[in-house]
Amino acid sequence: MKKLFFLLIITFVSIFINAQTESLIMNNAESYIGTIDDKTKIKVGFYSVFLDKDSPETYKVNGYSDVEGTKANFSGSIILNIEKTRKSPKSNLKIYDFKFSEEGTGKHNGIFSGDMLSLSLGKLAVIGFEGKWENYEKSLKFPVYFDNSNKIMKK
Repeated sequence: MKKLFFLLIITFVSIFINAQTESLIMNNAESYIGTIDDKTKIKVGFYSVFLDKDSPETYKVNGYSDVEGTKANFSGSIILNIEKTRKSPKSNLKIYDFKFSEEGTGKHNGIFSGDMLSLSLGKLAVIGFEGKWENYEKSLKFPVYFDNSNKIMKK
């Protein structure tokens, strides 16, 4: 009976943590702000974030990127990287791999990929995405970084 009760508690805690992570990634429907190519401003936002029922470490996402007024919708995934998280010196840091594929086939449509870092500091959560964007033609490739510091600075 104790094992069943313990399993039930673990299940509820897991559901709560996953819902909390979905909410954190959504960033209260506010855009993440950053740069692409180390100089051009980019905004990234999410329309939806949900846990993949077949893979408890995977979040499926739909969102958009906005580079100087040029907006592209994307879909993709954010996957908890257990190995990188385990090797992290901070116990409150989680490291995820992300990959977002933009809709469209033009020269300025492509794939975002890299690491998402989530650092929880009590009620404050800092989330940053760092990686690259590469167009489908493989003729353009830029470093990209965006985070939720604009939201944190408001508090």
